[in-house]
Amino acid sequence: DRWVVKQFEEETNARAMLVLDVSASMQWTGDPSRLSKLAYAERLASAMALLLLRQRDAVGLVRFDAGLRDVVPPRSQRGQWRRLVAAFGEPGGGTASNVGDALAAAGKLVRRPGFVVLLSDLLTDPAPAADAARTLRARGHEVLVLHVMDPAERDFPESGEARYRDPESGHEVPASPGDVRTTYRTTVQEALADWKAALGRAGARYALAYTDEPFGRALRHLVGVNGRGAMV
Repeated sequence: DRWVVKQFEEETNARAMLVLDVSASMQWTGDPSRLSKLAYAERLASAMALLLLRQRDAVGLVRFDAGLRDVVPPRSQRGQWRRLVAAFGEPGGGTASNVGDALAAAGKLVRRPGFVVLLSDLLTDPAPAADAARTLRARGHEVLVLHVMDPAERDFPESGEARYRDPESGHEVPASPGDVRTTYRTTVQEALADWKAALGRAGARYALAYTDEPFGRALRHLVGVNGRGAMV
């Protein structure tokens, strides 16, 4: 009976929500030959969705910046991947990233324990995101945070005197890279450590995803086990 099969799949297959940051800072790239952080995250999210849907898991999407941009409820039916990919073309580019509210919205769409995967450059305060992740974990959800970064954000450019502009606030600062490189790298490492520690305490998994790396490295954090999705 087709209805019985459908009902069985609804009750046994996993549910996953992809939570994608589409704020202004995600549209940046340190090299025109590389994908922007947003373009990289969109392709990675598409691959994750396809992997889960092929396992007959239900997949949904939340796109956000300062507020929620789009919400696609989780489904496993044919055509869901096309709906998700179509949502990537919708507007974004707000001047902030409200990660906490986006995670909370995703959690409301996954009624029983499932997966919530955040893709963001995390240029925001860790506390609200960690609090939201803790709430999701308390409800039985697995939480994976993929910290999307351009290599230039990690290494700092070797160019001469320049003006550095925050893509979200618009604030500009003139500086010589040699004057700030050591301090910058220390600050970045401290920020990454803060995020990893805060999310770890919340029970979430954290991984870096650099835009010059193959998608497969990030996809290793989401694999199929016995026909079901599982975090590793």
